[in-house]
Amino acid sequence: MQLLTVFEQWKLQDNNEQKYKARMNEFLKKRCCNHNINLFCMFICQANKKKAVEIATLETVNNYLPFVEKDKHKKSNRFIK
Repeated sequence: MQLLTVFEQWKLQDNNEQKYKARMNEFLKKRCCNHNINLFCMFICQANKKKAVEIATLETVNNYLPFVEKDKHKKSNRFIK
């Protein structure tokens, strides 16, 4: 919970949300469309900006997050047999 509190404060400081919007296409090119996850990855990887896109991609794949915007609205039964 402490980390999320610090993250919420970070988003409002130094125009970090605006900085994400400027880099948003880097994430979308890797099919990471969850903007909250992407922004959190930027927060975690402040020292290494390139690493944020890699981590967002891994989180999307490993946690079965929607790859593209239209997947958010589908029920994903592809992993349940």
